[in-house]
Amino acid sequence: MKVCSIETTNTSEKILSHIEKIRSEEPFIIILSSFDWIKQSLENISELLIQNQQTEALHAIDTLKEECISMFAVPDTDEANTCATKADITARIDHFVHLAKSHSEASCQQETDIRTTGGYLSAILCTAYLKYKGMNASLLDASEFIRLNEEQIPDINSTNIQTESGKIYVMPSNVYRNESGEATYLIDMCTDLYALYVAIAFQAKELFLIMPTQGLHCLDNEKNELCLTYEEAGHMLITDDIHIAHSTLLSAREKQISIRLISDNQANFPAIYIDEEKKKHDIKAITVRKDINYLRMSPLGTIPSSQVSTQALGILVNNLVPIYLLTSSSTNISVAIRVYDIFWNKILNELSRFAKVTVEKNVTAISILGEFDWNISKVEARIIDLLKDIPILMISYGSDNQSISVVVREKDTQEVLRILSKYLSGVEPNPQSLTFAPYEDHSTWFV
Repeated sequence: MKVCSIETTNTSEKILSHIEKIRSEEPFIIILSSFDWIKQSLENISELLIQNQQTEALHAIDTLKEECISMFAVPDTDEANTCATKADITARIDHFVHLAKSHSEASCQQETDIRTTGGYLSAILCTAYLKYKGMNASLLDASEFIRLNEEQIPDINSTNIQTESGKIYVMPSNVYRNESGEATYLIDMCTDLYALYVAIAFQAKELFLIMPTQGLHCLDNEKNELCLTYEEAGHMLITDDIHIAHSTLLSAREKQISIRLISDNQANFPAIYIDEEKKKHDIKAITVRKDINYLRMSPLGTIPSSQVSTQALGILVNNLVPIYLLTSSSTNISVAIRVYDIFWNKILNELSRFAKVTVEKNVTAISILGEFDWNISKVEARIIDLLKDIPILMISYGSDNQSISVVVREKDTQEVLRILSKYLSGVEPNPQSLTFAPYEDHSTWFV
């Protein structure tokens, strides 16, 4: 059994291309988020209902139904498949027809209804398309086996669903059956954690997560797969470079389910494979976070030195300041943080009561991730030597076996990346490959 969660794909054709790459003879479950164009239409309908514009809402409902059905109004489409699809689409949209005709305003259930209906409509269309392409596919109603337990998380002890070898099952994401027996939506649950629950329920050994990989790059374009341990992947979660939930990673490790992250927006980007296997002395990636701030604190002696770090961290935490790196010595404490301008004065005033504060804005935190054995590895010494001509504001290594981190000024970022990339890959990188897009504030280069 394989389970695949597709987070942002907006067409059945692209879903098919993903399936063809990873499908096997095992039963294959696709968990699908709502297509954007369907979600947008449903949001528009709900907005019209809120404004009590009945005629406009009914017209929008008819338009959505026609758009969904017209996707299969082609001469060579199987007639039975088309009829079944029309019936399923009509049944799912009838709820909004009832709301419009009864003059009922959309209630607090509005978002739940939109997401549930959008998910099912997308799954219906995807299933029909796969059948049209000659595949043995069927819609799987998640509400038939996903229920909440006392902790308000899906109960996945048993599914009571028999799957067939070689068959593709399509189900909407984050749908379950509530206490009233109605299909509803888990708004607060991330799609990857929901997909993992499904994988556990069906005793799958591998979970495919297809999602955007903006900000991820590979120095070796010949690689088909990048391997990380669960622990290494956890470090990348801290820097927001892998967009899955920490609870997903912990549960996957506990249940021994491997995860493959597949890019939905970079055709040639290798898959990222996460499992328990450890490889010592293996450097995996360089993570980069730009547009952060360097802050150094020297105690003034107004409070005991032993309390300075505790007080400083308390102030940062209370002001919800993300801390990306922290180093300390007998005389100074340094942090790499991100602070919005409107909070700077408040934070500096509080810190200045017990420390002399030096601030440098627009710096970059760079981490080298991998499996190191500090007793025999000389990687940190080599990296320090490589960067001897670069002013380093902070450096941290040895606190764990997963990373070496440095903070440098933003103007030195590209040169540091060039030096490290050449050292780790053995090839002088193309300058364009190390260039940030305007909207990127963090990126990862895999080795």
